[in-house]
Amino acid sequence: MSIAATSKILLSERQAPLEQDSSKVAFTSIEQVVRDSKQNTWVEIKGNSASLALHFNPNLKDTLSVSYSSECWLYFPYKIENGRLILYWYEIIDSKYKDFEVVKAIRKVKKKYRGQPFLVLELANETTLRATYLLPDLIKKINNSSKERILFPNTFTVIPEVYL
Repeated sequence: MSIAATSKILLSERQAPLEQDSSKVAFTSIEQVVRDSKQNTWVEIKGNSASLALHFNPNLKDTLSVSYSSECWLYFPYKIENGRLILYWYEIIDSKYKDFEVVKAIRKVKKKYRGQPFLVLELANETTLRATYLLPDLIKKINNSSKERILFPNTFTVIPEVYL
């Protein structure tokens, strides 16, 4: 049997369970994550605490929506390079309340960071995004603004439902 034929069989066997079980969510590339029409949420949940939630919205081209709550959203432009998602720092905030800890922390960020890449996301496995922070001091400041939550964790796991 040729390598091409073997690959085709293995690929079809691997994809078959995903097609049969529509509740299972799995991704094989960053491009697939970004273009996901189901608009799954990516978040880290530990006990009763949740990180910021990532929402890839096909209607917001090249922009990642990030929710702190249903009343507080952040937006970061991104580019896809070499199978990785690179996010750029901008203070784009849509919040009903100005006293949310994350809003206060982001408003204090110096303008020199604007437009700089600050986060790289890549698939660690088919349901987890690994975060690499290019401006770790900035992320540490923002994470330290909350006593209850890690806002920017090291990993985000897909949840096949909307989570704010």
